Amino acid sequence: MSAKHGLALMLLVVASSTCKPADAPPTEAPQGQEAAPPTQAPVSPEATAQLDSGSTAFRADDFAGALAHYTKATELAPDLAAAWFGVFMAQEALGNPQGAQEALAKTQKLEPGTDLAHPTAGDTVR
Repeated sequence: MSAKHGLALMLLVVASSTCKPADAPPTEAPQGQEAAPPTQAPVSPEATAQLDSGSTAFRADDFAGALAHYTKATELAPDLAAAWFGVFMAQEALGNPQGAQEALAKTQKLEPGTDLAHPTAGDTVR
């Protein structure tokens, strides 16, 4: 696995592990401050399993398998940015720039600011 893929996989794992448990009490903003935006809905165990399986396949350089799992995760949880980012990584690894860009656009719509989360060919990690 290349360093580029390792960095992308690490970002995907971090993004998917930041989900808040369903039974966590809502947080309140300190007095005088605005409340934080609502948190993402809990991710189903099925979607989480597909995301995890996609990451496992990606680490094994099985990019077609990873794409299948990440795509299933997007079907189960269409608003899960980590799943769309996985589709982006797999499409890029498979040499499908159009599919990669479409998935990245969906990721950016769900999580603005992720455009630089994954270096592309020729970019360097800063």
